[in-house]
Amino acid sequence: MADELMMGIDAGTSRVRVLVFELDGTIVAEGSSEPAVHRPCLGWASTEAEDLWGSCLKAIKMATAMVDKPNRIRSIAVASVGEAAVPLDKKGNPLYPIIAWYDSRTGPQANWLEKNIGKERLFEITGLYPYPFFGLCKQMWLRDHENEVYSKTESWLNTADFLAWKLCGVPVTDFSLASRTFALDIRSLEYAEDLLEEVRIPVGWYQDLVPSGTYLGPVLTEIAQETGLDEKCSVASGGHDHFVGAISAGALKNGTLTDSMGTAESLTVFLDQPLENKGIGALGYTQGVIYVDKPYYYFDGGFFTSGASVQWFHKMMDHRFSHDELIHAAEKINVGSNGLLFLPYLKFGSPPNPSESSKGTLLGIGTDTDHTSIYKAILEGMACNVRMIVEGMMKYPQFPKLKRIHCFGGSSQNRLLMQIKASVLNKTLTRLDITESVSLGAAILGGIGAGLFPNFDEALSSIEIGSEEFIPQEEWVGLYQQHFENIFCGAWDQIRPLQEKLLETYTVE
Repeated sequence: MADELMMGIDAGTSRVRVLVFELDGTIVAEGSSEPAVHRPCLGWASTEAEDLWGSCLKAIKMATAMVDKPNRIRSIAVASVGEAAVPLDKKGNPLYPIIAWYDSRTGPQANWLEKNIGKERLFEITGLYPYPFFGLCKQMWLRDHENEVYSKTESWLNTADFLAWKLCGVPVTDFSLASRTFALDIRSLEYAEDLLEEVRIPVGWYQDLVPSGTYLGPVLTEIAQETGLDEKCSVASGGHDHFVGAISAGALKNGTLTDSMGTAESLTVFLDQPLENKGIGALGYTQGVIYVDKPYYYFDGGFFTSGASVQWFHKMMDHRFSHDELIHAAEKINVGSNGLLFLPYLKFGSPPNPSESSKGTLLGIGTDTDHTSIYKAILEGMACNVRMIVEGMMKYPQFPKLKRIHCFGGSSQNRLLMQIKASVLNKTLTRLDITESVSLGAAILGGIGAGLFPNFDEALSSIEIGSEEFIPQEEWVGLYQQHFENIFCGAWDQIRPLQEKLLETYTVE
C-alpha cells in the first residue's frame, strides 16, 4: 500500500496523545484527551480504567478523522507510564481505579519491602530501589486494604498493556513495563516467583512477556468501526514511555546519555549487561531492560518532580504568566537568582539522595523577592539536580565514555532551562526536534510488528530528526560551578534533618 502510516499512542501522566506518522517520522495527524484524575485524599491520585480507555478512543478518533484514507494506518503500539496498572477480574472487568504512578499511599508497603527483603536483594533481583510507586507496592496495598479486590483479581495489566488489550484483545506485557513492577528478575528475564511468593502476590496475575514490537493481532472489529481504523490495522506491544522515547532518541548508540524531560525526568544510558554493584541500589538509581531485537539494559537516574516543579510554580501563580513571559523576564536575572536556592524534591528524593518523604525547599526569600527570581531559581535547581544525578552515574567504571547528551520531551522546549543546564553540566546538549519522541517510538514498534520495518535500526535510519545544540555559556560556567559545589551539593544533607522533624511534628492536610 502506498503512503503507509503508523500510529503511536502515549498514555502519559496527565493525558493520552495519539499521533499518526509517515514512515520517515513526519507527523500527519494527532489527537489528545485528558482522563479525569480523582484525588480523594492527600497524596492519593487515581483514574478510572474506563475513563482512560474513553480518552484513548477519543484521541484515536480525533487523529483518524484528520487522515485522508485512514485505511493507510497500518499499525498501532502504545507506550505509557511505567508504574500504573489495572487489576481485572476473570471476566476482564476493572476492579479498582488505576492508582497513579506518583500516588504516595503505598509508603508502608515500600518500607516493608526495604525492611523484610532489603535494598540489596531487591536491587540484585529487580534492579530497583524501594520507591513506593513501583507496581508491587500497589498490589500489596490492595492486598492490605482492599481484600475483595485482591481476592477477585485474576490479571494485572500495566497501562499500555491494558490499552493494547482493549484494542486487539490480546493481554501481554513487555520487558520494560515488567521492569517497573518489582516482579521481573532482570538477569534471568523471568518473573521472580520466590519474591512474589514472599509477598503473597500470585505470579499468575502477570502476563506473558514479549519483546517490544511483537505483533499481537488486528484491531477488534468493533474498535475499527468506532474509530475509523481499518480492520487489518495491526497492534503490537509497546513499552515504558521513558525508555521507548529514549531508544527513539538514539540512546542505543554507545556513549549516549538521554535526558527525557517531562513531568518527571529520566537520565538514561544503555549497557550490555546490568551493573553488579549492589551499593548502586541504595543510592536510588535503577536498572531494567527493554527488549526489541535483543535485550538492552538501562542504567537510570530518575528525577521525579522535574517538570512538576514548574507546574507547581504555575499553579501557585494561578497561571497568571505564560512560559514565554517568564523565560523572557528570567533571562535578565543573574546567575544565582538574587540569592535564592531551590531544592526540587517536591515528592520523592532523587539519586543519589533518595527519600520517600522529601519536600522541596526554597531558601533565601526576602521582602524584595519576586516571582521571576523564584522561577529562575527553580530552573537552576532542576539543572543542578540533573548534574548531581549524572555525576553519580559516571562514578561507575561500566558507565561508557560520555560522547553526547540527547534531550527530548516537553521541558526541552524551554530554551533558558536548556542553556542553564548546558552551563551547569559544562557540556553541550543536543535537543532533538521530536517533542513527541514517545509517540514516535511507539509508532516505530507498531511498524516493526506490522512488518513495515525489519528492525529498530532500520526504522531509525529512515526517520528524519532535526536537532539544535546548546553550548555552555562561558560567562556562566564558573559561577554555576561555584553554586553547585559550594551551595547546592551540601544543601540537602543540611536541610533533610529539619524536614524530617517537620514531618514528624505536623500532619499535612
